Amino acid sequence: MRLYLRYKVIVIFILALFAAGCAAKAPYLRLDSSLEGDIRVYNDLQYVPLVRLCDTYKIDCKWDSYIRTAIISKSGRIILRAGSDRILVNGNDRKLSGAVIFTNGAVFVPVSFVRNYLGLIVGAEPIEKVHKIPAYRPSGRYMIKTIVIDPGHGGRDAGAVGKKLRLKEKYLNLNLSKKLKNILEEHGIKVIMTRESDVFIPLQDRVRMANSSGADLFISIHANASRSRAMNGFECYYLSEATDDNARATEAFENASFEADEGAIAVEHPKGLDKTLWDMRLTENRRESAELATQICSAVEKNIVTRNRGTKTARFYVLKWTTIPSALVETGYISNKFEELKFKDEAYIDRFAEVIAKGILSYKDKYERTEGFTQ
Repeated sequence: MRLYLRYKVIVIFILALFAAGCAAKAPYLRLDSSLEGDIRVYNDLQYVPLVRLCDTYKIDCKWDSYIRTAIISKSGRIILRAGSDRILVNGNDRKLSGAVIFTNGAVFVPVSFVRNYLGLIVGAEPIEKVHKIPAYRPSGRYMIKTIVIDPGHGGRDAGAVGKKLRLKEKYLNLNLSKKLKNILEEHGIKVIMTRESDVFIPLQDRVRMANSSGADLFISIHANASRSRAMNGFECYYLSEATDDNARATEAFENASFEADEGAIAVEHPKGLDKTLWDMRLTENRRESAELATQICSAVEKNIVTRNRGTKTARFYVLKWTTIPSALVETGYISNKFEELKFKDEAYIDRFAEVIAKGILSYKDKYERTEGFTQ
């Protein structure tokens, strides 16, 4: 009897190991026969053009020429970088059999990439389904629950100062940020403020606060200034190279707080991530940041009587070093006397906070509805 029980336990244990092994395997995808004529050999490995893969399997593909990185997405997302054998599959680090190759204007990936990883985002039937073991997806993975609001400047750093009323940007930023916080909290979102009073917070400390908070988004609130008193309007920035002279001037001004902070130490790459993976995560964040900035700009254009200067890019310190999707809002030009007068009107600030919140909530709805923009 004891021998029988021991044998039964061993059999159950082996079956459990087999089932677990099956459940851990990724969906297997065969290379479509139409792609066989596109195969090239590099470094003794077979490669296929990424663009042909995406066309064949109806996958969305975006190429970032700035850092030579591709984002492909369908029911999930994969990020690949030219020259690297590391990829991010739905946010998880994976290793290819050979590095991604960029040659003659085309991106090539190893054929084994199709078999091992592509099935994860194109809806190939997973092994789990064959064994009737449901695939596990962490609950709340695609939810926006916490947002960091960063009122720009503060304390000894006044920011821009109005020409007519001498209104200081640091007070405007804090006032609007507090109103925005209240609105978002009414919608069930937890809000963390980098400052809640007139104090100086170094840029690197704002970044560390955002990165350690576990937040889902980072919004930095500012007002712009220009030597031209006629310059006016709203802008929303996300991270990339500055695209025009005005954007470069704004970038230099907002980053000046970091340069003025004696003994400042730049934020380093998070431990455990090499530079390639750090850049890939930045790429993924930048895509979501661009959508966030676009939604905010759209809400402002539809609901505020002001010039919408649109979504722009720049290398602001707080955007470059945050590890979550981020946007920097320039509510208007405090150097323009007409906009400075508007900023003295509490009703106008109330309305502006409502509209920015509307843009953020619109992004939140789209992000959650599409499960991280993968649908």
